[in-house]
Amino acid sequence: MNDLTQGKLTEAVKFARQIRDQSLIQCLGSLKEVEKNNPGTTTHLANDFAKYSFYWERFHDGRFCMNGGIIYHGPHDGYGSGSAPTFSTTVSKTVGWSIHT
Repeated sequence: MNDLTQGKLTEAVKFARQIRDQSLIQCLGSLKEVEKNNPGTTTHLANDFAKYSFYWERFHDGRFCMNGGIIYHGPHDGYGSGSAPTFSTTVSKTVGWSIHT
């Protein structure tokens, strides 16, 4: 995985540890697992406009194949109801990070 977040990922991991939430680490592990099981696959992780959230792109053999986000949900965004600052919706009330595609 290529970390292009310029320190934002480190800040988010520190925050996740502070609030005792493992969901960010689990999301990162899921993205890394795809790379491990699919030789030639690389994921680029970049900053998202929402605090503690990230944008990712996946490449296989150098060609773009998909993208998404690791989005942090909680009371600040209505638990994923689609409000600011994430503008991302979940099916059920969500606290923590989840992968969106």
